[in-house]
Amino acid sequence: MEKGALVTFEVTLAGIVGALTVGTIGASMRTSNSTLARGLATAFAEFFRNTPPLVHIYFAVFALPLVGIKFPAVVCATIALILYQGAISIEILRAGLEAVPKGQYEAASALGLSPLAQFRDIIAPQAFRISLPALGNNLISLLKNTSLISAIGTFEITGMAQDVIAIRLSSAELYLTIGAFYLASVFVLSTILRITEHRLARYAA
Repeated sequence: MEKGALVTFEVTLAGIVGALTVGTIGASMRTSNSTLARGLATAFAEFFRNTPPLVHIYFAVFALPLVGIKFPAVVCATIALILYQGAISIEILRAGLEAVPKGQYEAASALGLSPLAQFRDIIAPQAFRISLPALGNNLISLLKNTSLISAIGTFEITGMAQDVIAIRLSSAELYLTIGAFYLASVFVLSTILRITEHRLARYAA
């Protein structure tokens, strides 16, 4: 079970980094002046967030090898979760970017910074702070959705438990253990996000 818990934490950590990266890039495209960039980001977000993550996992694991794209199953599943949760992050961060007062954009421009520096140093941090409550819920959803990768035989915590259950023919205790594991993990992640939110609130205007 310890090995399964480690895999769950690894997938969660990689998923958080990946989803935030996808969300940041996609949100910047969604709010850009380029019609093409907005269209591509919108299509990406709508496709992935409106289709089930388990479908993405199955596609990445079983369909991509048919066209010569082969990765370990856990890597494919992690990428699928990143794309799904990242698509949701795009819309969350887009709303955050649009909630930043227009005066902040004008002030950033008046400083003579490049568009990239304006976004990186002034606009994005404010949008992240505004978006953090909703973004935190999405990251918690990512943690819970790691249980889906057990469907492809990957031994994260849920898959490991199912394997033990098949041997011992005893499920109640292990499912209670899994429930306690996710409850504790979500509590820890929620606490980290809450502390981060309180600290960022100090910089609110």
